[in-house]
Amino acid sequence: MKNLSILFLFLLSLSTMTFAQESDSEKLQQAIDDKNFEFLVRQASGVRGRSIQLNSGYSLRVSPEKVVSNLPFFGRAYSATPGNTDGGLRFEFPDYSYEVKPRKKGGWDITIEPNEHHDVRTVYLTIQKTGNASLRITSNSRQAMSYTGIIRLEE
Repeated sequence: MKNLSILFLFLLSLSTMTFAQESDSEKLQQAIDDKNFEFLVRQASGVRGRSIQLNSGYSLRVSPEKVVSNLPFFGRAYSATPGNTDGGLRFEFPDYSYEVKPRKKGGWDITIEPNEHHDVRTVYLTIQKTGNASLRITSNSRQAMSYTGIIRLEE
């Protein structure tokens, strides 16, 4: 009986989640055009091939007001970032350029660059029509990192 109730709660929680895989590509296109989505990270990969699976909690949030990152980093840092002791790729920039290019077989390539001087040089996001996505971040002081995950649409 206990297992049945746990299974029921699990299925109920899955039915209330609104991930992009469950939505159609028109909603995803609108969210990309409106700059209103969140990339939820499931796997991180370093330059040297090391890859780790991640639990929830790591994301890149894009909104018209700002881009906010809470991503893990493992790899080589070429210089220390003052005031940053957690070792992750955590940043926020309100002033940024945002370019969207459609892909030949469906999906979108998004390039985000901060307009002010920032440690992060470029954020490359590739989104498929299904909501699966990959992210690559290049930095001025660290090795590049790659991430895979899904897009969550904001209601």
